[in-house]
Amino acid sequence: MINDQQKQEFITMACELSPENLYCDGEICHAQAQRKYQNIMKRWHKLESEVGRTVSEQEIWNWN
Repeated sequence: MINDQQKQEFITMACELSPENLYCDGEICHAQAQRKYQNIMKRWHKLESEVGRTVSEQEIWNWN
């Protein structure tokens, strides 16, 4: 079961994955955005291991 704090962390990371946020509205290069993406995904996978299952971005946007 995913608790409310974990849900909020997934939601925050999902927002960070939007192109506007990854690229800082076009202020950083692709390599920098890729590093940001990799760091976010590392956090994502760590949180998935804490909850004991994979969590898709689609699932997150369907939470109420």
